[in-house]
Amino acid sequence: MTITADAVTLTGTGQEDPRAPMVRLAQLFDAAPVPLHPADTSGVLAAHGTVDGQKVVAYCTDATTMGGAIGQDGCRRIVDAIDCGIRERWPVVGLWHSGGAKLGDGVEAMHGIGTMFSAMVRASGRVPQISVALGPAAGGAAYGAALTDLLVMAPAGRVFVTGPDVVRKVTGEMIDMEGLGGAAAHGRSGVVHVMADSEADAYVRTRRLCSLFARPGRFDLAQPWDGMDPGQLLPDRPRRAYDMRPLIRAILDPADGGFEELQPAGRRTS
Repeated sequence: MTITADAVTLTGTGQEDPRAPMVRLAQLFDAAPVPLHPADTSGVLAAHGTVDGQKVVAYCTDATTMGGAIGQDGCRRIVDAIDCGIRERWPVVGLWHSGGAKLGDGVEAMHGIGTMFSAMVRASGRVPQISVALGPAAGGAAYGAALTDLLVMAPAGRVFVTGPDVVRKVTGEMIDMEGLGGAAAHGRSGVVHVMADSEADAYVRTRRLCSLFARPGRFDLAQPWDGMDPGQLLPDRPRRAYDMRPLIRAILDPADGGFEELQPAGRRTS
């Protein structure tokens, strides 16, 4: 494959690798994203642009090189993106497909991962942070994705600290990547908030979340129910568990098109 300034081209086909950071970032933004730095070999590309007309900054690990492993330079790109979000008051989105830290970089990679974690904690509560697991996110990438406010997972996404081989050797448990860090594990674990139907759907759901975060509304306390009695939406025995979604829809603006339900697999029904 040939590395270009914009993406990665599959040699002999003339087609861009769908895992290339610029290709993935372009599917998130309204138009071509503006890189925060020139394309390089750091393993991460950071860029800014608009999502539904709202400014957003994002970073994407480069799965076309060393499985998306990130070293000190790649972590610095992520920190730059987060600091940009804090400075400009923009939501920050991370697109993850990474085997974790570059082990060949030794302690420098570990230091880079630490600075990345520090930036995420520094941004917490100040700007929204959304992660999208598009492929395996292991080790430092798993911790990084889980540290953000919301985590969206595509079908190919996997989030785990260490791989199935290590689990088998240490515990003797026979498990595959899906069972260890896929939908089966995280549909109810509390780590993943949104399970997407496809990678394309993961971008759609993430765009929706960015739009909601970037457009905070105001609740009209005078007429929140538009003339409706909220008691009509409650069951005869409200002390029992019941579906809250009709109540939520009654509060939201009808033109809003619904709402993004988080962790639906964890809800309880009567």
